[in-house]
This record gives sequence, C-alpha cells and structure tokens, in this order.
Amino acid sequence: MQTNPAQLPFKEAIDFYRDKIKLPTSGWTDIWQQQHSHAFVVAGAQSDALLEDLYNAIQDAKQNGGGYADFKNRFQEITTRHGWSYNGTPNWRSRVIYDTNITQSYNAGRYEQMQAVKHLRPFWQYRHTTIENPRLSHKSLDGLIFSADDAFWDTHMPQNGWGCKCRVDSLSRYEAQKTWEKAGKSGPDTPPPIEYEQKIVGKNGSNPRTVTTIKGIDAGFAYNPGKAYLEPLTVPPLQGYDAVLKERGTKWPTGFDIPKLPTPTVIDKAAILPKDTAPELAVADFLDVFGADMQTGATFTDAAGSTLAITKALFTDGSGEFKWLAKDKADRLEYINLMAMALIEPDEIWWMWEKDVDNSKANPDAPAKWRLKRRYLKAFEIDGEGKYAIGVFEWNKTGWSGSTIFATRDTDSEAKQLKYFDAQRRGKLVYKK
Repeated sequence: MQTNPAQLPFKEAIDFYRDKIKLPTSGWTDIWQQQHSHAFVVAGAQSDALLEDLYNAIQDAKQNGGGYADFKNRFQEITTRHGWSYNGTPNWRSRVIYDTNITQSYNAGRYEQMQAVKHLRPFWQYRHTTIENPRLSHKSLDGLIFSADDAFWDTHMPQNGWGCKCRVDSLSRYEAQKTWEKAGKSGPDTPPPIEYEQKIVGKNGSNPRTVTTIKGIDAGFAYNPGKAYLEPLTVPPLQGYDAVLKERGTKWPTGFDIPKLPTPTVIDKAAILPKDTAPELAVADFLDVFGADMQTGATFTDAAGSTLAITKALFTDGSGEFKWLAKDKADRLEYINLMAMALIEPDEIWWMWEKDVDNSKANPDAPAKWRLKRRYLKAFEIDGEGKYAIGVFEWNKTGWSGSTIFATRDTDSEAKQLKYFDAQRRGKLVYKK
C-alpha cells in the first residue's frame, strides 16, 4: 500500500524541517540542490515575515493534522496580508509549496531511518508509484534493487522532480534474494548509466544560471535530501540571501535588530604577553585555562552548546611546528590570553560557511569543499591605556583556523567602536551575551 507522507509526521521528518534556516530568496535557483536540505525557501519570497508565516503554516498543518487543506486556507490569508504577488494560481502555488516541503521532509526522514537499520536491511529498492502522468524515466527504475551504499542513491533518491511520488523500500538480504530469484537474477541490479546535460534554470527569475543536470531528473533534484541533511559540513554555503540583501541595500535581514556594541571587558595590561614570550610557554598557559596541557587535551562546551577539543594541535602543523605563532605573526602570540577569554565568555558567536581554498587549489578538478566556521567575538578595553580591542577566535571542521586581535588607535567614540566591531560580524548570529 502506498504511504502518504503528509500523514507521517515522524520525528526524523519533523527534525529535518525544523532545522532549516528560513532564507528569503529572489528566486528558487538562488540556492541549489543540497542547499535546500538546510534552507526553507519559497521562490520570490523576500520578506522575512512572509517566509516565517509560510514556514509556520506548513509546520502547523503537518503536525496538527490539517494537511494541505489547512495550509491552502492559510496561504491565501498570509499572501493577502503581506501583499505578496506570486506566479501561478493560488491553488497551484500553494500545492507546490506544501507538497515539495512535506515530501522532501518525509524522504529525508525515511533516509535517516533506513541508514539506522542498514546493517539489517542492506538493500534498497526503487519504487515508482505515480499512476497519473507517469515519468517514463522514473518508471524505468521501478523495482530495481541496489546496495544501500551504491552511489546511485546520491543522485536518484526521491523526490526526483516536481510532484514526484517515487519512494524507496529497504530490504533484508533474504527479501532481496527472493525478489531476485523471482526475476531470474542472482544479485543487485546494475545502475543505469548517468547522462548529463546543460540547462539554463531560472530564466524568468532574478538569478538565471547554467547548470549541469542529469537526464530524467528535474533540474535541482539530483541529490539525496537526507544525506545532505546528515552531512551538513559538505554542503556549500547558503548564498542566495546575499542577492536579496544586495537588492535591499542592507547588510542585515528585514526585522533583524543589529546587536548593540558590547560593553568592553576591562582587562589589566598584564594579560598581554611580552612580545618575546616563547610559543611553548604561551600555549601552555592557554591550555591550562581549559584543564589541558602539552600532552593531554580537554573538551570545552561553548556558550552556544558546541563541544570543542582543546589540545596542543590547535597551534601546530603536521610537523609539530607552531604554524600560526610564527615570528611574522607575533601579535597573535601577544594576545593569546584574550583569545582564550573570547572563547570562554564571548560577547557574540557567529556561524558562517567558508570555502576550503587550499583544498580547491590542491584539487582543482574536484568539487569545492566548504566548512562551517564558528567565530567568537569579545570586546576589550585595556585598563590604563584606554585601548579598544576585539578578540576573534575562529574554529572550523578541522579545528583551529587561526585567530587574531584587532586593535586600533582611532576608536575613541562609541560610534567608531561599533563600526569596528560590526565589521567582524559575519554569517548568522547564534549567541549573544
């Protein structure tokens, strides 16, 4: 019996939908494929308030059992209240928005469940279920069985197009064997060859682009939503918002209250180390604050709830050299205590995506890799000198990514200090003291 995703509000699907960043966009193509597993977007919805209302309407309809009928009624009320002019009829647009979000949430949650029992059910079977207007390319995959780890699922995991209702069933080794015997086969099927083609998407929108697509899958759907969700650090940054902010002429989202200038923490100038302090001594003092030393590391949970490993490796390269405490970067060593303070008691924590430039240089033909960077900021005033400084501690997937302290002489006024601190704010604010 075919399942109905709208009737299955299981935890994994709810978590997938709940964890999405609500991202205003000028068009559906502003972000691409895997990025949709981390962002809730509605093509052309540039108002944060409008997007928030649509997101909550879907969430409520899904969890409270009202389904599409409930969302359709709320869709009309929401769009009228916000004065949003959208493409298509109300019934068509509301159905596309609701079905795509619900179905992809279901598929992502289903993938997570199948991964959890993969050791018991190691084979997955593609099932085509659309009766009306079937896609022949999808129908040709019906019944095919592949290993759960086959690369086929990276690109062909449903939903494979607008309105696609295909699904994947997990099979035990015994169930797969019986299916093969009935079909006169002895093992898994061979995935069909993948054919690529170039297409221009978003022709009528604000961000048309030429993309490489897979024949038989609608442009923008050739990815595994559940895998992209469970492996967030492999997903490119959500860049669509940049275009929206540029159109608005502002750095911040609509309705976002820019944090006020943090009150600088006054510190004794003795906290700043002499420039000739040996790196080994400075690092040892830093580690000691967290209960670690040169031989033994420690874990630390930051103000936003992320746990980090504090070890000597933060400061060394593969050969054991203090990579970022080199002589030409002595200012970093000088302010190492302020860096520790920024990590322990930050004024703000920001998250942002950053391209791994070194990896791209070393592997120019490989897909780009991206890292989620955590940025810890803290304002300081050096007692007796009136010197304003900002502690910046940065952390990414591979650990320490370098930090420094920015200090200026021309920051007497609060307005100048705010401008200076604001320049260090990047990405999404996740914690404010």
